[in-house]
Amino acid sequence: MNASQIVESLKGHKGQHLRVAWQRQCKTLKGAPSIQKRVVAFVRTGIDYANLAKVKAGIANGERGPIAPIWNGKGEWAEFPFIQRHKETGREYVRMFPAVFDNLKSPIVSEYLLRGQVVDKQEVAPFLQSCELRDTSPDCFTVKADDVVSVG
Repeated sequence: MNASQIVESLKGHKGQHLRVAWQRQCKTLKGAPSIQKRVVAFVRTGIDYANLAKVKAGIANGERGPIAPIWNGKGEWAEFPFIQRHKETGREYVRMFPAVFDNLKSPIVSEYLLRGQVVDKQEVAPFLQSCELRDTSPDCFTVKADDVVSVG
């Protein structure tokens, strides 16, 4: 999907929980086979990060600094608060927040594909760069618009 199609799908669901799927090429070590990561998550979009209660509280009590510019100034809003654009590459990214149900974050389900077949993360882990092995769920994240497969 392109950024315009994604925004049209999201605008009617601003702040609501929505199912989004994306698939991308993993960052692998030199000489490793091609590995894809397919993700399905319930997310919220159309939210201003600076308005999150957790962020406001962190700034107020000194636990964090003010909101930093997108990608240290290398990014800009193409369509606030949905799409960010990298100034140098022109690539567009969708800003999403993990959905929260009864104060619990919903699981983000990931699958790894090796030679087109779904495999366990442990099977591909030796081939992945360390940045691919993190198991944290951030307060918000961006996904390359071209990688989004479906919304809704």
